[in-house]
Amino acid sequence: MVSQVILVMAEYSVEDSPLWFRLSNDKIGLADAGELGLSAGLRRDLEVWNDVFDAIAGSGFHFSSPEIHDHHRAEAFDLAARVQDELGDETHVWCGAGEGVDLFPNLSDSLVVAADSRGTSVEQYTGGRARSITTASAGGRERTARAIIRWRALTERAGSPFGNAQTRSDGLRAAGALQRDIGALSQVIFFGGAGSPSDYLHHFGLE
Repeated sequence: MVSQVILVMAEYSVEDSPLWFRLSNDKIGLADAGELGLSAGLRRDLEVWNDVFDAIAGSGFHFSSPEIHDHHRAEAFDLAARVQDELGDETHVWCGAGEGVDLFPNLSDSLVVAADSRGTSVEQYTGGRARSITTASAGGRERTARAIIRWRALTERAGSPFGNAQTRSDGLRAAGALQRDIGALSQVIFFGGAGSPSDYLHHFGLE
């Protein structure tokens, strides 16, 4: 059973806690990294990552180069995987490349990496409309496609679509690999293995 859902999302002036509770009526808003019990090393790395976002506040939150933006997006998944590793099975960590996901599915262009999709497929959302495309069609490399296939197989053994903390961590890293491959083409999103927040709510009977 899930006790908390946490989204990794950069925000101005949150220091080592770019972490946000989701899908809860009693845990709302900022999730304090210290209160969660995250290690000092991970808290430091979360703060360094969020400092990059803080530093562009004066520019209207425009990154100085596409390369820096791409790296920041991909690194969000690495950090999210580490948060998942440290918080364990009862915590589900989401990541949308370090950006918000509240407007999903009405984001400009996004790719959802879900456990129940077949083969190397990912769900592409454009203007609220979805279609399944292969990882290669999305711009992903062969090794990324293999990582997604491996993650789905492990998740199925552990209990799809959410698996356990280890499989969700693997899924976050696979999603991060896809984000690295495609750069600014799309925002990759990982909802703990689900296809959408509504699927998540339906699975746990929280609707």
